[in-house]
Amino acid sequence: MHNLFYINIKLGVNFMTEVMQIVNTHGVKGEMKALYFADSPEFFKQVPTLYDKNGRAFKITPLREHKGALLINIDGIDDMNKAEALKGTSLFAKREDFPALPAGEYYLTDLIGLAAVEKDGGEIGKVINISENAAQNLLVIEKPDGTTVLVPNCDAFVEKVDLDEKTIIITPIEGLL
Repeated sequence: MHNLFYINIKLGVNFMTEVMQIVNTHGVKGEMKALYFADSPEFFKQVPTLYDKNGRAFKITPLREHKGALLINIDGIDDMNKAEALKGTSLFAKREDFPALPAGEYYLTDLIGLAAVEKDGGEIGKVINISENAAQNLLVIEKPDGTTVLVPNCDAFVEKVDLDEKTIIITPIEGLL
């Protein structure tokens, strides 16, 4: 499992996942401080082209981690004024650009849209979001009646994720659903 799950948007025919938000400038040469929503900055070395919500492409160069954020350069941004204009910008990656994962691993964003079912095949609902929690991430599942339930995304509750079948098998405890 890999942490990439925040906001998904549809841009044209492509769904993209928010992977970074520019929060401030850093220095006078156009460097920026960004929060990143990936397991590590290595992700951005493999996915260097990101997009804003309007589809404008940005070539990102990750520099180094700094106080819980990532310092980055963006091609064409070479002074503080240009960098300041991007403050608050969310950047997205195309799912097809994500690095391949070993068998049995998945990105959290891949869980959104899966049918949540019980081991016996009983329908629970559809995963509509992932919520962060101090202990573990929570699957936000919309039930057929429109209500939502939160299910911890951990081995005790999630028995199997089958991306090919587009299902996630949940083992609920009494009162969970």
